[in-house]
Amino acid sequence: MQTFQSSTWADVDALRTGIMAGTSASIEDAAKLFVDQLATYSTVVLARVFLVLPLSGLPETEQAAARGAASGASQLNSKTPVLALLGSAGRLPQWRERTKSVGHLAIPLLSSDHVQNIPMIAKLLSDLEVNLAGLDDGKPIATRRMLGGLNAAFFVADAASSLDGAGRHIIPAQDFVAANEVRTVFGMGGAYADGTLAVAIVFTSETIDRAVVDRFPSVISNFKMATATLLSTGRVYRGTP
Repeated sequence: MQTFQSSTWADVDALRTGIMAGTSASIEDAAKLFVDQLATYSTVVLARVFLVLPLSGLPETEQAAARGAASGASQLNSKTPVLALLGSAGRLPQWRERTKSVGHLAIPLLSSDHVQNIPMIAKLLSDLEVNLAGLDDGKPIATRRMLGGLNAAFFVADAASSLDGAGRHIIPAQDFVAANEVRTVFGMGGAYADGTLAVAIVFTSETIDRAVVDRFPSVISNFKMATATLLSTGRVYRGTP
């Protein structure tokens, strides 16, 4: 039984190889390959890959989901950054198809205050050293360090008990946590050359040490390398010409 806690550097290299294997026609296809590779670890409950894209860069279904999530907020416009779900894998059949996601298909990042009110997203972007102030003034949210090749880790040691500075559960969906015995949640993220952010999040049923999690962030570089040309040519979603 393969677990993250017992993984070795050789296992990380195998994950890299799997992510780079084959040729994908879109980033959506590559993201599905990525999450399916992550899901080979037996303790994965749910694994997802997102890109942060402008609202105007999403297909109509995803744009509609973002508008619904924004609930008519005046800040939403064509340039609003959206955390867009590109790949999903997990224990339940509905978790293996990204379009069946309820509430996470397209999450608009309306402002720094708005993000701070979503504990998991706030923690994720903070850990990844994203420039949240950029959400308020229309500037890029990828920091210079990210553009310089920094890949950072998101880490929640215990999904059932970890709280943010306001005393809120970092993973708000505690019914999901309890039902699936989710323990450590971790992720990795980095920026493409144009500032587009790529993020992977993994919900596991094992307790993982931070030192172990820190072995994995560089894996996002392999995903970016495998998809950089797809991004630059606009082939983000499946079926893109």
